[in-house]
Amino acid sequence: MATVHSVAQVGFGTGTNELYDRIRPRYQPWALEHIKNSLPSSGPYNIVELGSGTGIFTRAILADPAWSSSIKELKAVEPSEGMRSVFEKTVHDERAKTFDGTFDATGVEDGWADLIVVAQAFHWCPDHVLAVREFSRILKPHGVVALIWNLEDRDGARWAAQVRDLIEQHEKGTPQFHLGLWRKFFTTPEYDAAFAKQEEKEWSYNLEATEQIVVDRASSKMTTYAKTDELSVTFYASLPVEVKRELRNADFFKTAYMGGIDTTTGFAVVASADRCFVWQHAQAIKGTPTCYIFVCPTDPDAVLPPPFQALVPHGLTQEPGLILLSHSGHIRFWQSIGIGLAGGDNFATFDLNLAEGDTVTNLLRVDSQLFVASTSQGLLYRLNLTSTGGKYHLATRVFSRPPPARSLSSLFPSFLGSSSSTLVDKSGAPQYIRSIALGRASPTGERDIWALGEERIQKWVMKPEGWEEKVIDDNLAETIKMVVQDSPSAEGDKLDLELLDLAINEAGTFIVLVSYAGKEESGNLRRLYSLIQLEQVEPFFSVAKLKTVPYQNTSAPTAPVVPRIQLLLSGAIVSVEFGDTVAFCSQDSDYQDRIQLKSVADRTLGVGVLQDSNSLLVLTASSMMQVHLSLDKIRNFSAQTGKTNLIKSIMMQAILYGSFPENPLHFSFPPEVDEDSLMRGAEQLSQAVLKSEPEVVRRNHDLTAQLKSRKDRLNWLIGFINENLVRGKMSQRSRQKLAVDAEKLHASYALWLQYNELLETSPKFSVLNDCVHAYMAEIGERSHEDVMRAFFRSKVSDIGRLIRKLVDVINLSAKQTGRDLSLLLPEANQIVITALLSATEFREANKQVYGIEGPMISSWTSRPGTIDVVLSLFDATTKVVEGANGDRSAPTKEPSSQLPKLAWLLFLCVEERLQWLSSPAAAEELNVSQDKDELETRFASLRPEVLDTLRRTGHHQEAFLLAEKYDDFASLVALCHRDTIYPPEANPHFERIQTYIKTYKENFTNELYQWYIQHGELRIMFSQEVAQSAFIDRFFEKKPNPGISWLHDISKERFADASSALLAESKGANNLDVKHVRRSLLPISTFADRPLIIGKLATLADENCDETMLDAFHAGLNFVSVHDALIEEFRAALETVRGRHSLESQVDIIVKAKAPSLKETRGFAMCFKDLLKHLLQGKALSIEDAVDLLTLKDNDITTFTDFAVALQLLKSATDIPEGRRASAFRTVWRRVYLNDDWNALEKTANVSDSEIMERLSKTALYNTLTTLLKSGADLDKEYNASPDVALIVPTQAEITSRWPGTSAELIEAIVEDYNYERDSLGELDLQDVYLRVKEMAIQDVWLSN
Repeated sequence: MATVHSVAQVGFGTGTNELYDRIRPRYQPWALEHIKNSLPSSGPYNIVELGSGTGIFTRAILADPAWSSSIKELKAVEPSEGMRSVFEKTVHDERAKTFDGTFDATGVEDGWADLIVVAQAFHWCPDHVLAVREFSRILKPHGVVALIWNLEDRDGARWAAQVRDLIEQHEKGTPQFHLGLWRKFFTTPEYDAAFAKQEEKEWSYNLEATEQIVVDRASSKMTTYAKTDELSVTFYASLPVEVKRELRNADFFKTAYMGGIDTTTGFAVVASADRCFVWQHAQAIKGTPTCYIFVCPTDPDAVLPPPFQALVPHGLTQEPGLILLSHSGHIRFWQSIGIGLAGGDNFATFDLNLAEGDTVTNLLRVDSQLFVASTSQGLLYRLNLTSTGGKYHLATRVFSRPPPARSLSSLFPSFLGSSSSTLVDKSGAPQYIRSIALGRASPTGERDIWALGEERIQKWVMKPEGWEEKVIDDNLAETIKMVVQDSPSAEGDKLDLELLDLAINEAGTFIVLVSYAGKEESGNLRRLYSLIQLEQVEPFFSVAKLKTVPYQNTSAPTAPVVPRIQLLLSGAIVSVEFGDTVAFCSQDSDYQDRIQLKSVADRTLGVGVLQDSNSLLVLTASSMMQVHLSLDKIRNFSAQTGKTNLIKSIMMQAILYGSFPENPLHFSFPPEVDEDSLMRGAEQLSQAVLKSEPEVVRRNHDLTAQLKSRKDRLNWLIGFINENLVRGKMSQRSRQKLAVDAEKLHASYALWLQYNELLETSPKFSVLNDCVHAYMAEIGERSHEDVMRAFFRSKVSDIGRLIRKLVDVINLSAKQTGRDLSLLLPEANQIVITALLSATEFREANKQVYGIEGPMISSWTSRPGTIDVVLSLFDATTKVVEGANGDRSAPTKEPSSQLPKLAWLLFLCVEERLQWLSSPAAAEELNVSQDKDELETRFASLRPEVLDTLRRTGHHQEAFLLAEKYDDFASLVALCHRDTIYPPEANPHFERIQTYIKTYKENFTNELYQWYIQHGELRIMFSQEVAQSAFIDRFFEKKPNPGISWLHDISKERFADASSALLAESKGANNLDVKHVRRSLLPISTFADRPLIIGKLATLADENCDETMLDAFHAGLNFVSVHDALIEEFRAALETVRGRHSLESQVDIIVKAKAPSLKETRGFAMCFKDLLKHLLQGKALSIEDAVDLLTLKDNDITTFTDFAVALQLLKSATDIPEGRRASAFRTVWRRVYLNDDWNALEKTANVSDSEIMERLSKTALYNTLTTLLKSGADLDKEYNASPDVALIVPTQAEITSRWPGTSAELIEAIVEDYNYERDSLGELDLQDVYLRVKEMAIQDVWLSN
């Protein structure tokens, strides 16, 4: 497909279209009438206008009386968004609508148009064959194509031809009308086959024009190099061939060149040490200018720099003369530069006769006959040009005061000291004169001349009588130094101040350019520049204002340069010319900017200010440019927003103009770029690219190409920031914003490519399409003609929100359309996979580019909603794959094949979120600690389930790789033991286990042995003792477990250690794993050497353990059994619910099934849930924890024994404070009583005694008492079960001690719940009932024995 010409893209992109619309000529009625008469029918007509631009022709045809009632519909097709924007503002007719398109891709339906019209645009058509085909397709039979242009009449007026000559200099090879390339359209075979021979007609007419209209018309064709609100830079003219040849291979580091632009005469000059080139720069606009070449004055004894040049004006009708003054004081004068065409040998020679060692430093033209030169030894020379008989003579002499006969000064001591004309320092040594400047001219003919030395400034008055008087001689350096050294960027005590140049505006204000040492940055020495505005109260000066110049020199090598300043608009703006840069500073606002040359082979050679204008010309070694400055914008420049906009515009120019190879400018930041402005500007520009704002992104109907160009824009942006070494000024948050914008654009680009591939298959539905439409409707953006393209053009920053809607959209789609979810899941999964993978891959690849450090700040890829979407899709896909119609045997088919990537993304998102929540920067967010803990808990439960799902669905290898990536050794162990596990060699993952042991060492073996203990598979661990003995030793060192380690000690014949372990075990508070030892003893006894070990164990027990220790040991075993029974009971509640659930969800399901009555007691409910989480996570509970779980759940006849178990655990506990232990006893009995409905039991009307007895036998109280009695308990001595005692609840201190670290709010809720229990029991009168049930229990137990 053909594209829009690059020059048209720039010229008609943005910022120039209002001017285009305003100044282009309108179409005349007779031309419109001719087009209408060519149509075979009388209408109404369907019209297609191609290249409709800003709507100039559209408005003309809609307003024309002959056309207005004959138009049915007009489709205006225009590829430039900037043009279309103006069109929409200026065309107000419902029949006319504008569309994006090109000559070969109009978007108009087949056979629709009666007329195709192309006004002032067909010369841009890049492919005539494609255009013919497109025209043929959209035209009706006998339809008409009309091509029309408005052109200047070269023969009508000489000036019109000159303007055309000027304009055509800027065409740069573009296919303009006058080249006739468009006529090839009529010579193609396709044209001959589809159309009749073309008819052509011309009209001539006159339009009134002002000079401004003509200038504006020409300006609309200019090539723009740079453009901001305040400044624009355009191509002005090419250099003469001779100058190009001279400078093409110049080495500016070795060979010096000087130049200048004389706007008074209209000529430009470039000089080397031996030759000087002069040409009329205005003539270069029209064509190839005449170049005059002159031989420079030389000094046979020295190699001198290029001479100073001054043109001598002779009026508008004559060519100027030329003065060349060498640094050694030799002068050559040509009366007219025309002599240069004959070799330039006809010149007059003069000499300043400088003293030895003195050199010329400046040459200034005062008027057409008077010039002033300065020297390095502080002298000023007057050069007078006179004419006698048509011949010119140049007289030279040193500035001097009048002779005694003409002045009274000789009679009085001079207040200026010495009468010498030499500029000297304090010690009397001559000073190098840096600059000379013209002051005001007096009505009497006097002229002020100011000389700026290394430290001092002199004022001389040039008298019309021909002599000079020094009236001021002041030390400026000390005055300026006191101000400059206070600058924060100046190297205070090593200032090294230099006075460089001087200018004086019309109001008499003095502006001095100074340089000084700046503070080092990154080891680089810096030379900074400032403009000093001086106030004069004769004969002294004071500093009124200091303005820094946006330029600096560093220790990096550069071409030699002598900075010079020029004043624009009466000094309101100051330009500073450096070798590679021209800087601009406003004196009335904070505005600063600069233009910088791109190539090291290029350099500035002169700046010329156009008189009474806000423009200046810049001469470089490659071309001439014109700079236009908007004084109003500059004066209104805001310090608050202007700096940000300026920084933004610099970056925007780098993006828009920097990529064009013919642009001579390089875009860079000023040396003292403000951090806040930099960050705001970069972020605003990045967002503008994301939103496709027309000032930075040109409209393109090919959205793939448009998205790619936007990616390139953001690459340019960060590249520009890095190239200028300012990334370090940006905060981490700002850098991440830029990176996130870029990754969102990359993700959107990948999604758009994926969507286009899907469209090529002609799908019946699209999840992405549904999701985008749903989101755009939600935000009120559904009115677009193409909603999909609208989202990808302007809403890609919302891609995270789009993804978070995905699950809701597919669920709603399945519900409304009846489609099976399995049909929607593959595309939904792929949307998430494509978007998140492309974003994270971009981020990983560009971390260094953007300087990303630490975690991403609340990244869109790891927001809780994003994590939930990935998890929901994983769960839904799992259900489909493992469902009744699922195919587990096809892991390579979608959606099963997408599970590994979803799992990978899920883990990545969670890890990224946890990194952020763990960072110090996140601490400011609300509830961050709670969010982190909840996510960690959730992920700890979720990760092994996800990995096991991958294993179950045929993605074994992916599960292992994912567990390895995240060092999830517990999951690796679990994955390795899902099949045959004993004997170890029969395990299909035996070799993998050995590899993991070698690779990960203790990190893996610690989890491996823990798994063996928890699953009662000590036989596997001890069967490999020989090979893994060292790892087992380190495991027990890190995780002491006397209940098991004694077995390993015995096998290693460390009997003393085994004895100590058993003793420690008998005293341990947490004996959870003892039961597992017990279970492992039987298979262990099958080993050949185990009977011996067990025999030794018995001996050790007899020798070292008394009865109390053995009782404690067995009590510990009983507690483990209770622990396991609770796990088994609670997990049974989960078996009735399908699917995988988070830990929180599991807890809620269990509470609903096993403890529904807790809804009345909020504090107990929260405690119960917390204990339940610990239990489900495999953590060991304390006896008090187990007691609360046993008694807070809803118990029935099948679990009444749990109350007795709770009491027995409390009885055996030795590590609970006695007061708290007694309170726990009372609490258990209180819950025993409250378990039954005593009010119902007391209703005995029409109930027999035997039935009452049966009812009582089914109470929790009866069953608890009988269980205790059967175990041999003495109820009166060991268990006080009286309801009166049970009314005593724990104190707040006991509660706080029981639940350490609990919030005051929760403690208060627990206290309320205990009081609720007390009050509920107090409402019952159960003392007599207790005694009756106790008696009944004792009797029944006695009878049973």
